[in-house]
Amino acid sequence: MMRNVGSSSSGSKGIAAVVGVGPKLGRSVAQKFAHEGYTVAILARDLGRLSRVAEEIAREEKAQVFAIRIDCADPRSVREAFEGVLSLGFVEVLVYNAYHSSSSYTSHHPTSFTHIPFQSFHTSISVSVFAAFLCAQQVIPGMMDKGKGTILFTGCSASLNGVAGFSELCCGKFALRALSQCLAREYQVFGIHVAHVIIDGVVGPPRETNIPLRGVVAEQSYIVRGEDGEGEGESSGVMGMDPDVLAQTYWSLHVQDRRAWTQELDIRPSNTRF
Repeated sequence: MMRNVGSSSSGSKGIAAVVGVGPKLGRSVAQKFAHEGYTVAILARDLGRLSRVAEEIAREEKAQVFAIRIDCADPRSVREAFEGVLSLGFVEVLVYNAYHSSSSYTSHHPTSFTHIPFQSFHTSISVSVFAAFLCAQQVIPGMMDKGKGTILFTGCSASLNGVAGFSELCCGKFALRALSQCLAREYQVFGIHVAHVIIDGVVGPPRETNIPLRGVVAEQSYIVRGEDGEGEGESSGVMGMDPDVLAQTYWSLHVQDRRAWTQELDIRPSNTRF
C-alpha cells in the first residue's frame, strides 16, 4: 500500500528509496535527499506512522514523498513494495536501513544461543540480509540501464565482531557486509556505487528537534559493543550521534566522485574509544 504526499517532483532527478524509516536515521536520510531535490519513497511496516513522517518531510522540504508499507521479513511484501517504488520512476538511490525490531538486541540484553527460537533467528536473518538482497535485485537493472546509481547499506559494530549473546544480530550483519562487498565488486564497472556504512555508536534524536527516544518504525539504531555483549541503544541514557549529521555522510557517498569511491566506512562520536 502506498500513500503520496507533497508537491510534484521536478523530474530532474531519480527516486531515492529509503527502507527502514523511523524517527531518527531513516527519517534524516530521507529528508536530506528530499532537500537535495529527490522524490523520496520511504518504506516501513507501520503505514500510518510512516505517512505522518512523509507529511512532515514533504511540508518541510516542499518535496514529493511516498510512504510505502513493507514487511522485510516477508519476501512477497518486499517485492510488492518495490513494484510500487519502481512505478514512480528510475530508482537512483537505495538506502537499506532495516533491522529486526523484535530481536533480543533491541532490549539490550544478550540471549543465550541455546535459547534463541529458530523462527526468531530466521526472521532476523531475513530482515538483515534476505530483504536487502531482494531490494537490491529490484533496483540494479534500472541502474545498469542508466549507467549510474547508489546503494547504501547500514551496518553497525556487530557487522565486524561477533558478540556473545547476540547471534541473531551479528550473523545478519556479517552477511549484509558480505553482500555489500560482492555487489560493489560486481557492479562498480556499471557505474553503481555500493557502500556499507558502519554506525559504531548510538543514534540519538536530531539536536534541533524533540523526537521521543523510542522508535516508531523499524530502523537501524541499536548497537552492540564490547566483549561482554551489553547492548547500547535508545534507552541507554546516551544521547548519541545526531542523525542529521549522519545523513550528510550518506549524501556525501552518493555524490562522491567515482574516481575515488568509498566501499566501507565507520562512523563514531569523537569521544568514543576504539
